[in-house]
Amino acid sequence: MAVASAIPDILSEEHDREPQIAYRHLREEEPVVFHEGSGGWLVTRHADILNILKSKAISSDNYAASIGTVYGRTLLELDGREHQQQRGLIMPLLNRTAIADYQPVVKRVVEALFTPAYEQAVAPVLAGEQEFAEMDIAESYLQAIPISVILEMLDLPRESRSDFIRWFKDLMAFVANVGNDPEAAARGIRARDELAEFVAPLIAARRANPGNDLVSQMCSNEIEGETLTDDEVRSFITLMVVAGGETTDRALGMVMLNLLRHPDQLAAVRADRSLVANAFVETLRYSAPVNIASRTTIADLELDGVTIPDGSVIHCLLGAGNRDPRKFSTPEVFDIFRTDNNVERGFSGGADHLGFANGRHFCVGAALSKAEVENGVNLILDNMKELRLSEGFVPQETGLWTRGVDNLRVTFKPA
Repeated sequence: MAVASAIPDILSEEHDREPQIAYRHLREEEPVVFHEGSGGWLVTRHADILNILKSKAISSDNYAASIGTVYGRTLLELDGREHQQQRGLIMPLLNRTAIADYQPVVKRVVEALFTPAYEQAVAPVLAGEQEFAEMDIAESYLQAIPISVILEMLDLPRESRSDFIRWFKDLMAFVANVGNDPEAAARGIRARDELAEFVAPLIAARRANPGNDLVSQMCSNEIEGETLTDDEVRSFITLMVVAGGETTDRALGMVMLNLLRHPDQLAAVRADRSLVANAFVETLRYSAPVNIASRTTIADLELDGVTIPDGSVIHCLLGAGNRDPRKFSTPEVFDIFRTDNNVERGFSGGADHLGFANGRHFCVGAALSKAEVENGVNLILDNMKELRLSEGFVPQETGLWTRGVDNLRVTFKPA
């Protein structure tokens, strides 16, 4: 059995500060290696990861003991016919056509979040007290977009947004708890129970008086003549709130950070807003919000000369595969104009990047995520000129499972 060598361990603080050090080593020297700390096999090359994600001989039931513990049974852990049925039920609610109908909702939510934070930031400039405004666009604006949009789409109480944010952060901490921190585990279980108690009467109300929201549609839609159970609807709500909230939250911050670090590309996007999609697709490659996708072998698997035994957990390190020079030219360079990361395919199963995973578990919320990023970024560019990172501010990217910035301080002039 190959065992990881003396490089920064993926569970260490050193790795959290700069994961690409380990990713480069593993990808070039130990592309398939057993990791004692997580009890799973690390796979880092793009082609290997893509094959695993697309393989019908690989299972996702490993999530039952982690994500399933707090989410319930969701698409993430289902395989085979059951997965096809539930995905077939959910996809019509979240595909490009459906999301186009929700565009006014997304736009309204984004503007409602941006306006008060922006007005507070520019007040000293408008009063003539200073030339430039300053604002933490991640903390005061971007992070709230996904959860707020989802609450609107599910028609959940907006006044409970702070509770949902706390729940999704605690649930994500549980899912990302590869090191088995007991405190993170306890918070996740508590969040699961509180969320279940909160949504139970809402589900009952939607069954009695359905509306046009996604919860009502999940309550009334049928699979082969049978409606979903309350537990299945609750799992759908949890998946939307947690997976949709956390991943797009991280993506929004990283799109803006990548553009701020590349002023020439920021200027190009400002001049041609169709390039926001390019910036998002390249961010999904260069600094993917989701860094790990795990699977389980259901038979011995030969990969790069290494045998992974039946029943093993495989951790596909998407952040490593996304910078594989076998797939991408100059992979360490952020380039929204690159030709080997196709934008048209970037929000589908044909994507070159691995930011939305791939195969039958390709992210069902890709179209919604695109709408949120485009609206969120465009509003910044519409209202902020001479935009740059604040002097002295050093962005800190963190996270093993999902990765991004918690703070993003910028300086600008009102447009």
